[in-house]
Amino acid sequence: MSTVNSITSPQAATQTAATAAGAATSGALVGTQSEFLHLFMAQLQNQDPLNPQNGADMVAQLAQFSSVEQETQTNTNLANLTAQESSTANASLSSLVGRTCDAGLGTVTVQDSTKIPPISVSANSAITGASIIVTDSNGKQVASLPIPANGGSVQWNGKDANGNQVPPGDYNVTVSSGTTTTPITANWTDSIDAVDLTANGSKLQMGGILVSPGDISSIGGTAAGTTPITPTAAALAAVINHTGAHS
Repeated sequence: MSTVNSITSPQAATQTAATAAGAATSGALVGTQSEFLHLFMAQLQNQDPLNPQNGADMVAQLAQFSSVEQETQTNTNLANLTAQESSTANASLSSLVGRTCDAGLGTVTVQDSTKIPPISVSANSAITGASIIVTDSNGKQVASLPIPANGGSVQWNGKDANGNQVPPGDYNVTVSSGTTTTPITANWTDSIDAVDLTANGSKLQMGGILVSPGDISSIGGTAAGTTPITPTAAALAAVINHTGAHS
């Protein structure tokens, strides 16, 4: 019978089995093919000759080993598929560069507080006492911008209540409806300048802020004075390679 060098006693085999069982109960896929084979051979080598391993139990262990291997391979294939789909999505986002888009409010990343895009506000009736509220990542209010009664464009100058330009970082932008009785629609409105591939996923650069692609609510034509970018095969390959390097 084959010898397993790493197992020297029945007690060691028992400890190894207990460790594997404890990890399995945590929900993680543990053990490689080699580790499972070592454990299986250790059980055979250290079994009680007067009470040998039941054949049905051995078959069940082999079936479990096969199942774990298949699940591990499935996870690997899914990870590869996700990376490929992410690369394709990133490449397709380049078609938005140079186009005017609307993006919903919410959490945005401010890169340059001197280039904050305007916010388009509308409602089906007169707006009363409403405002745009900006808070920092700690929930502290940074700015409050009154909304005109007839809506229109609201511009944040990127400054806090003391008149200082806010530092780069994440900010939450919401609408306080005041006494307005109808829903208020508010969106960032500007052209997309670039696609940023960040550690937290792809972001669209709109002026001095970064918005998530999922926040885009409408896509317009090419902004005046800009030339739409049609990505070449080399450019798409560069995006895919860049994304793959960060996967």
